[in-house]
Amino acid sequence: MSSQTVKKALSGALISGLAFVIPAWIQPQILGYVHPWALVLFGTCAHVFQPSYSPAEKARTPEDRWTAAQIVWSIYLCNLAALFEAVLLRWPEAVAYDLWALAGASLLFTGLALRSWAVIVLGRWFTWNVRLQEGQQVIRSGPYRWVRHPSYTGALLSYMGLPLLFHAWWTLLFAAIVLPLAFYRRIVHEERLLRRDLAGYAEYASTCKALIPGTL
Repeated sequence: MSSQTVKKALSGALISGLAFVIPAWIQPQILGYVHPWALVLFGTCAHVFQPSYSPAEKARTPEDRWTAAQIVWSIYLCNLAALFEAVLLRWPEAVAYDLWALAGASLLFTGLALRSWAVIVLGRWFTWNVRLQEGQQVIRSGPYRWVRHPSYTGALLSYMGLPLLFHAWWTLLFAAIVLPLAFYRRIVHEERLLRRDLAGYAEYASTCKALIPGTL
């Protein structure tokens, strides 16, 4: 395991753990349940396959239009909202071991697996900001056989699953609005660049849906 991988894993664990500082102070019992540790495990694994980034950074490319930052902060906001709703409004329902929690955990880690698969398949061409790289080609293997943006599909599954895990129903409604809007804006700018400058992408886009096979 490389030092970079270890650094990313520790960063993910730290960021996920910090999110629980105030919720755990409000409801210390939460640390005795699986739910918060599942989220820490998720954050640790997610960072391993995520290109390095800083939430405070500016857009790295003109085409990005701050879409990366919008997605990051939308996710952070939804995650924190879910945790605060859990300890302030849904306790102890928030940490129940029921079908809702099982569905949330399943979405969380299924989305992570899909996103990680997409990142691995795209390899060095996977970037944090909207841009093209020299020699980049259209990828049609792995999850890209079914959708053009499987990493976004995976992220949406994961971060819609998190409010379910904690039974945070108001946050789930909020996330169902905020997160699709953030990813939609990203896709609009990314598609504009890819269709214009990446050979073969327009033809690929005509045969493959953006997020959901055969639907959207």
